[in-house]
Amino acid sequence: MLEALESIINQGSKHEFEVLVLDNACDKALENEIRKLNKANHAQVLYFPVEELGLHNGRNQGAIKARGEIVIFIDDDIIAPPDWLKAICAPFVNPKVGAVGGKTIPQWDAPPPDWLKQVPDDYFSLLDLGNVSREMQWPETPYGCNMAFRRELVLTLGGFPPDGVGGGWIEWQRGDGETGFAKRVYDEGYKIVYSPEAWLYHRIPAKRQTLEFVRRRAIKGAISSAYSEIKYFLPSKLLLPIQVAKHVLKALSAGVKRLFASFRGVEHWLQYDIQWFHHLISALYKMRILLDPNLRKWVHKEHYWADASSKTN
Repeated sequence: MLEALESIINQGSKHEFEVLVLDNACDKALENEIRKLNKANHAQVLYFPVEELGLHNGRNQGAIKARGEIVIFIDDDIIAPPDWLKAICAPFVNPKVGAVGGKTIPQWDAPPPDWLKQVPDDYFSLLDLGNVSREMQWPETPYGCNMAFRRELVLTLGGFPPDGVGGGWIEWQRGDGETGFAKRVYDEGYKIVYSPEAWLYHRIPAKRQTLEFVRRRAIKGAISSAYSEIKYFLPSKLLLPIQVAKHVLKALSAGVKRLFASFRGVEHWLQYDIQWFHHLISALYKMRILLDPNLRKWVHKEHYWADASSKTN
């Protein structure tokens, strides 16, 4: 966290900016460290505890408390080069640009195993669409560790849908986070720009280079994907059982393929393992949608904060 903050407060930019830390852990030790950082660097990093758990709660609270026209979101495990802030703000000179996503480069804490090449880059929030700035097209979206939005859009479009609520092995009450919000920005007619100049490092610790992490990430991705399907495409109660059956069949097919590939090493069976988890969890989630009216109501909420209209001042 502190290394990330130091890379931000030392930006070589003429832009006037503020740095806000939204802390779900409400960690007094972190608050004290930030005080020391401010004193040592003559900076003013603002610390806000966020008692309600969930990544989206921190993001939404950050947009509410911020004062600038542009809100930039990063993770606590990034390192930004000196010109990053200038680069990620540059596309907003075009009033039709509603968001910017920067290039994200991995910084591996340990040499990654070869089988990790089979894992989708978005599992690690790695975005690399090349070295030329361009307009993104749906379903392309920025990733949460390196993205910027017009603050007005975050406030008026209802904030970020949840993408980290709950806990335990399966986080059922989960949404589609920055992906869902980016879709709303697209739907409003704004452009989203990919900027390779706005690059930064995203640290990948050794604990994320494990099969357990990949499987948990597959589960979370399946829930987010099923949430989006339910929210935006409104399948009927007659169609949902058919979708559940299709997911079960696909899970069985992936399981059989994984079994036959299991003798050839993880790099050969991992893709089927991911598919198995995806379809199994998708089936379970959609079954819960059929049986749980409270979950259906939660999915179709317009926004996930108390009164979005009151946040715009």
